[in-house]
Amino acid sequence: MNLEAFSIKWFALYYTVLGISFIAGGSYLILKKQQLSQLLQKAAEQEKPPPVFIRIIKYFLLFTLPGLVLSFTPFSWIELLFTLWSLLVVYIAGIQLVRWQDNRPLIKANSKKLPEVISRCGAIMVAVGFAIFLLAYLVINRTPI
Repeated sequence: MNLEAFSIKWFALYYTVLGISFIAGGSYLILKKQQLSQLLQKAAEQEKPPPVFIRIIKYFLLFTLPGLVLSFTPFSWIELLFTLWSLLVVYIAGIQLVRWQDNRPLIKANSKKLPEVISRCGAIMVAVGFAIFLLAYLVINRTPI
């Protein structure tokens, strides 16, 4: 298998799995917003950010980096822009965890608004998941038979 075929298969699989993950994760956030709000409030009591947040960002970065290389074989603006967007998301989320000491008081002070914010984040994740499915559809349709 050549690198071009591997790249197409990688992005088709990556987009599909990521789309499912975003839709499932967003739906979970919407349905369990009260429990997640309580979990976040408990996490705000800790000195360090929750390990699950670090793990999610780490694995998202781990699967984004091959996409950066593979977006050049064959060169595709769509894959390159998506990979750069993914790296930006990893960067922004990582900065929030690095600034955990500053974010803890904000979480505590706005605990009543947390369920609404969590629900909104879940809705955004579901919408982004469907957009990622459209990217998978594009990759599959432009694949030569």
